[in-house]
Amino acid sequence: MCGIAGFVSFRHAPAAREAALARMLAIQVHRGPDDAGSVVNDIEAGRMHVEAIVLRESTADLPAGIPDRLVRLHFKGIPTYSLELFHERIWGKIPLYRINHAWLFQGGFHLSREPLFERVKRTSDIVLALSVLVLSSPLLVLAAIAILLDNSGPVFFRQTRVGRHRAPFSLYKLRTMRSAVDGARYTAKGDKRITRIGAFLRAFRLDELPQLWNVLKGDMSMIGPRAEWDVLVSGYEREIPCYHFRHLVRPGITGWAQINYPYGAGIEDTLRKLEYDLFYIRHYSFQIDASIVLKTIHVMLFDKGSR
Repeated sequence: MCGIAGFVSFRHAPAAREAALARMLAIQVHRGPDDAGSVVNDIEAGRMHVEAIVLRESTADLPAGIPDRLVRLHFKGIPTYSLELFHERIWGKIPLYRINHAWLFQGGFHLSREPLFERVKRTSDIVLALSVLVLSSPLLVLAAIAILLDNSGPVFFRQTRVGRHRAPFSLYKLRTMRSAVDGARYTAKGDKRITRIGAFLRAFRLDELPQLWNVLKGDMSMIGPRAEWDVLVSGYEREIPCYHFRHLVRPGITGWAQINYPYGAGIEDTLRKLEYDLFYIRHYSFQIDASIVLKTIHVMLFDKGSR
């Protein structure tokens, strides 16, 4: 059943918008399509001041005349959005309840459909990865020495991750945990497995510099969904429908989900991050990549979300 889910101000802070959407969904539970007329009456009469109207789905099941009135309000500066479009416009993510196998046949997906976009992105990846690798090479040498002095064991950590088209590859990072230590699959805050130098490297994302080699090899991109451990992926694909859609593109050292959602562990966090990954895959653009780079630099400097 479709109806007006609620209203929101785009000037709200993110937390306030989250609360506003929660109120919208509560309104939808108690107000069906038959109440849409009274809501529109209040807006037209000026008794209710809103900046946008959010529909649960579409206008198809609204009472006769309401869609035309929504169009008139739209031209008066009060647009109407579907709940899916609202998620995309305000939060930059795609709600998973909208995802099915036909979703791939919709618009967008330039990165996975158009060879030109892929070639340009691949070229920029190589240039950027080489530049950063050359500039950071003295830092890598110092980090390697510090790792050996802090805790005996290999300098590099290698793990099998899942890449584009579900192809497995070996991902390289600077080792930040004690060698030969078995433990939880996820890293927790204050994890005792992390060495002293490892905590520093993680705080500024320096442990991820060896992934530049993965970028040069073609396993990864500078920007894309996080490359997940193959052991975790097998479980996610069993429990999350369409999780494999994120493997349409190369995984990245940083990405839309990484800068918009804190480090998470478990299915619930994976679901939330998948919403951001799918938004990036569908709406990829050079402008989005540029914003990801700038936000990643901010995260590195101010130590947000690292574990």
